Amino acid sequence: MKIKKYYQKLDFLRVGACLAILLYHLNFLKGGYLAVCIFLVLSGYLACISQNSKKKFSIKDYYLNRLKKIYLPLFIVVFISVAACSIIPNIIWFNSKPEITSVIFGYNNFWQLSANLDYFARHIDSPFMHLWFIGILLQFELVFPLLYIGYQKLKEKIGKLNTTLISLFLTIGFTIYFIYSSINNNMMVTYYSTFTRLFSLLIGFTAGITSIDYGPLIISKFKNEKPQKIIIGIYSLILLLLFIFIDSNNKLFSVSMLLTSLISWRLISYLTINSISKLSKKEEVLKYLGSISYEIYLVSYPTIYLCQYLNIIPYLRVILELVIIFLISALIHFTLNNKKTGKIKIIQNIAIIIISIGSIYGICSYLSSKDYTSEMNDLQKELSQNEEILNSKQKEHEERLQAESDNWNEALEELKKGEENIKEFVKELPIVGVGDSVMLGAVNNLYEAFPSGYFDAAISRTAWVAKNIIQDLNNKKMLNGPVVLNLGANGDCSLDCKKTIIELCQEQEVFWLTVTNDASVNVNSKLKDLAETYPNLHIIDWETISKGHTDYFYADGIHLTIPGRQAYVEAIENAIYEVYLTKYQEKVESTIDEHEQEEKNKITFIGNDIFLNAYSYLEEDYPDAKFIINKNFTYDSIKKELEKAIEAKTLNYRVVFGFDSKINLTTKEYQNLFNLLKDYKIYVLTNKELLLDNVTNIDFYKELKKNPDYLKIDKVHLTEKGNAALRDILNNALK
Repeated sequence: MKIKKYYQKLDFLRVGACLAILLYHLNFLKGGYLAVCIFLVLSGYLACISQNSKKKFSIKDYYLNRLKKIYLPLFIVVFISVAACSIIPNIIWFNSKPEITSVIFGYNNFWQLSANLDYFARHIDSPFMHLWFIGILLQFELVFPLLYIGYQKLKEKIGKLNTTLISLFLTIGFTIYFIYSSINNNMMVTYYSTFTRLFSLLIGFTAGITSIDYGPLIISKFKNEKPQKIIIGIYSLILLLLFIFIDSNNKLFSVSMLLTSLISWRLISYLTINSISKLSKKEEVLKYLGSISYEIYLVSYPTIYLCQYLNIIPYLRVILELVIIFLISALIHFTLNNKKTGKIKIIQNIAIIIISIGSIYGICSYLSSKDYTSEMNDLQKELSQNEEILNSKQKEHEERLQAESDNWNEALEELKKGEENIKEFVKELPIVGVGDSVMLGAVNNLYEAFPSGYFDAAISRTAWVAKNIIQDLNNKKMLNGPVVLNLGANGDCSLDCKKTIIELCQEQEVFWLTVTNDASVNVNSKLKDLAETYPNLHIIDWETISKGHTDYFYADGIHLTIPGRQAYVEAIENAIYEVYLTKYQEKVESTIDEHEQEEKNKITFIGNDIFLNAYSYLEEDYPDAKFIINKNFTYDSIKKELEKAIEAKTLNYRVVFGFDSKINLTTKEYQNLFNLLKDYKIYVLTNKELLLDNVTNIDFYKELKKNPDYLKIDKVHLTEKGNAALRDILNNALK
């Protein structure tokens, strides 16, 4: 009779792998998913070793044992989880029936592939996303008897060496297929498919039959305790580093899975050099934890899924999750595995009754639940179509934005060039000049400076005469440009008279020159006071400009010499130029302000399915909007998109955040994102109070609570009514 050996050091590997996966599920160890490779290798190895310890291999006994050890705990956890989900309100698990069916019948890994579920997504869509592994395990357990019987028969016919070589070549073949798939297929296909993960099981299977026939493949000098500890420590350190640093997006993703499987094989070899019959207390504890590691794996994800609906502090929730996971795992293990007597037996029977009632309730809930696969497939098609339209429209949007940007830059350049042409523009203006003998003396210079001008000047003309002259020019429709007045040296007119002159000039720019004999006529201060009333009246302070320039005047200090006439005309040119330059600059600034305002009115929508689902509404209302939509958005990927858009200067001034319940950003995460957008106006669909000056909170979720018909059956995506309501609430906030 074969003696069953117990390799207590394997518990170290089993418990370590279980802990790594648990920490991954709790979002503490980003590479913990790699530990599944350890379980696959262990499963292949232990399946061989456990059957070899028996006198005769029995297919019936094997399946009964697997039914008890693997399937029964799975069955219990699944249906108690279903029962819990059915009594907790607000559970979002719309595809429960097909998913439960796939778990119970052992094809969950293929179902998750068909449903496009992502085990690596941060959000938790169902309590059974981790059971893809159990699907692969059940499929392996189903065919293992054939593998084991084939191994035994081949060994009898062709010898153990040839049999081992066949197993080795088969393992290498599936390893090559895994590498090929990781290069050519979608990551989730490589991770979920039985055929790509079979290499790990076959590594364990080959290690198992090799150990049976040849013992652990270890060089003799490494079998001593000290070298063993060093090598085990090195392998364990490598695994730990992989678990810490290799997340699912890492380029070494598939290499790490292969490396983890190979290290697991080598660790198994070193950990099974010696077997023992008596354990210390510490080893007993480790053995117990190893014995419930399967139950811990089963229970962990449903517990985390259900606890996410508890509104408690995150770190307290993690502690609660750990306590619940351990207690329920221990209870299930105790109920199914312990054969007790007396009071302990009574407790065990009570536990069996409670578990049975919970499981039966879960089965009833499962049988009575509706399969919404068809509806959700229609939704996915609709979202995919919207995604295609969005991508197409966004390309058009980017091209249009680029064209608008190019056009604006060209227009801006033209506006800037316009300043250089102001002097030429002023020279061609149809200027009208009305003045006395000072203007008359410079009339030739004026016509030279303003060839399109018209000048009416006379000796000894007083300001009173100008009213009739301007009226006459007005009647003849000759006032089509600036009006230059040089009157007052021969006598001023009343304030009302001057007002009439200005008003007759209508909206034309009026330039009135001060006189150099102001001490005798007292004109200049009155003109300057009048300019404060009429914004189109500009005073050319000829008195100040000419002060000290005796060469400008004849002996009377009023009439102009040749240099004086040139300076006089230049003063008029400069005054008109400055006014038109200022007007042009104001026009440029106004145009730039209008452009900036238009840019500020543009919107960027950042979100997941909530905006993708409502895209047709939003695109209609905001045709110039930019959409940054990703149904698998996480905090990290949102941050990267924002940083990228800010750096590329493609983010519009107004930014609208909207995420459905598949991603639940914390207040701190929102704060971190908003810190990147201090110079932007932010609108956010949230039920959190984000109190920042540049943030407007839009509590659409309050509307969802009041109107259940706004949501589809999955309690995530919006119905047409919900999309219309979202459109209205956004329009109210944005317009």
